[in-house]
Amino acid sequence: MDAIVVSPLVAGVIACGGRALYLWLRGRTELQIAQLNDRGLTRRVQVLPPGSRVIEQRADRSEVVIEVGHRGGRGKHE
Repeated sequence: MDAIVVSPLVAGVIACGGRALYLWLRGRTELQIAQLNDRGLTRRVQVLPPGSRVIEQRADRSEVVIEVGHRGGRGKHE
């Protein structure tokens, strides 16, 4: 094959591989950040007394509501 044909082909393969690597690293980083945020929330919740509520708003505008422990008089296991 000519160098004129091979050079753009190699450049295309390198560009696609680079893009795939970038997307993989970006996704992995987002996952690690989410895991760290969840660990931080878990640690904060562990120190709260039973009956406490934690309401956290996420970046995507969704809310996470966590009720710690259970209050007397409520729940299935009484």
